[in-house]
Amino acid sequence: MSADWSLDPFVLEDPDATAFEDNRLAQLLEHWRSLARVGDLPPAEAIEPTALVFILGWLMIVDPLDGGADFKYRLYGSSIAAVTGRDLTGCKVSDSFPAFAAFTSAVYRNAMRDRRPVLTRHSPPKEIVVARWERLILPYAASDGSVARFLVGAVALGMRTVEKRRLPWPLRDEPG
Repeated sequence: MSADWSLDPFVLEDPDATAFEDNRLAQLLEHWRSLARVGDLPPAEAIEPTALVFILGWLMIVDPLDGGADFKYRLYGSSIAAVTGRDLTGCKVSDSFPAFAAFTSAVYRNAMRDRRPVLTRHSPPKEIVVARWERLILPYAASDGSVARFLVGAVALGMRTVEKRRLPWPLRDEPG
């Protein structure tokens, strides 16, 4: 992958609606805030696709594995898969580009600990047609109150003019 690539990460915990470049993420945050709670978080069962049609193809459902040692894409949105050239449903974050996997896993672990929404932006490698991603990570609770799942809105902020191709998996170069 691109040797000259920079992730250029941005992270904002507990954003308000004005923080987003894409208004669908602000709408997703307001939806999450309107849900009933199990303690301080909505229950994982409250993820209802019919209420999320405004952003449906741009959503991921991510499950923590082994207390946050890794994370698995339970659902990888169809629009995300279309622009990245790969459906990662069932795949682990750790199998992605190493810099991205480290950044994303750290954000998810912090969201598990702090139990708050997180807004991120980052630049993917040049092999990806998306110029920049904006993501909203929303924690949901299990019946025991622990973070069981994340609903993640991930929208493209601009596209590059590169040939779109199916990416190999795993994306990391080193053995895992």
